[in-house]
Amino acid sequence: MGNIWQHPSVVAMEALTHLEDALTIAPLATKDKTSDFTSRSNGWKVGDTVSFRTHGEYDVKEFSNAGPITTQSISTSTRPMTIEKHLDVSVEVTAREQALDLDSFIDQVIRPATYKLAESVDAYIGTKILQAAGAYYAAQASSASTLFTTAADIALARKAAILQQLSMNRFCLVDLDLEATLLGQPWFNQSQTRGGDGETTLRNADMGRVMGMDFYSSIAFPTESAAYTVGTFVSTLDNGAGGTTNNKIGSSTLTVDVITGALTLVKGDRLKIAGAKRPVIVKTAVADAGSENGTSITTIDLVDPITEVLADGAAVTVLASGKNVIHHGAIFDDRSLAVAFPMLDIPEDRTAATASNNGVSIRIVKGYDLSTKKTTMSLDLLVGAFCLDPRRITLIGDKTA
Repeated sequence: MGNIWQHPSVVAMEALTHLEDALTIAPLATKDKTSDFTSRSNGWKVGDTVSFRTHGEYDVKEFSNAGPITTQSISTSTRPMTIEKHLDVSVEVTAREQALDLDSFIDQVIRPATYKLAESVDAYIGTKILQAAGAYYAAQASSASTLFTTAADIALARKAAILQQLSMNRFCLVDLDLEATLLGQPWFNQSQTRGGDGETTLRNADMGRVMGMDFYSSIAFPTESAAYTVGTFVSTLDNGAGGTTNNKIGSSTLTVDVITGALTLVKGDRLKIAGAKRPVIVKTAVADAGSENGTSITTIDLVDPITEVLADGAAVTVLASGKNVIHHGAIFDDRSLAVAFPMLDIPEDRTAATASNNGVSIRIVKGYDLSTKKTTMSLDLLVGAFCLDPRRITLIGDKTA
């Protein structure tokens, strides 16, 4: 064991290799946005925050020789990312482990430790998916789910996601329940419908690419123990004087009127606006007070600013209005989520090393603790993740009455 620790960087690189191999959700997120974190150690710690600016959206005008051009403000949404997790696996290194060669030490200590770290990292990143702006809900019978039980349902989910202007490198990440549903469908796993991909799905459990999406499953997809009850109301946009005063690009509120029925919104509701490509998310719950009904003008706080030109009088509805929904997956691309693994500092009084690759970083530290009279080895990492652009993520789920 002594020879191994003469070169701790070798142990750190082995740990990094197994960590990367075990990650499922992290590789689907962008890491180039956060490369500053892994280029050098800089005292990074939990609570450090960096802001990232997402791309803007603009209205295309047709130029006329008779008049001047119409200028538009640069509109982008700034989203903060905070380093939220410092994950650690520490083990006591006894005389037995001291005598192991590198391969044996990796098998008994490094690999199982990094696999557990990877599971925790994916579970953490997965929680950010629920911040998605888009959503597709399949109708559900009282006794059984219909989500992804037909090719037509996947096509409808894909249509909802494409409206979010995804890149061609699209992912469909599902939980284990939805994976079992997919693998049980003949059209998903037969070679006559999917060619060689269908055979691979059965032989190797590689779900492959279907309808322009790479399918993945993860035990770390966020599990919802109870259905989420969606709010309900129908209204139209009120853009104010001249049709341009309210609901402008960059506004963090949505102004509506001509409200039909009770105005009851829940935080997190997705509002569909006629003519708009993407839904908007309700930031603050709105309880029905009776006076909102009819023609009263009401403003609704939004999680993210408006990014599209919205037509005055456009209909506004709630996705899965009045239904109970539970999410089983999401469709997104490699510009939807962002994750950072900031490089940890190297302690001067311990045998230690860090290893970084592809935006992933891990530290390994070994030393004798006088207070416990034991030799301890720690594998630890810092991680932060956020929804870089929630407009590019479409949740998929069931809805019940």
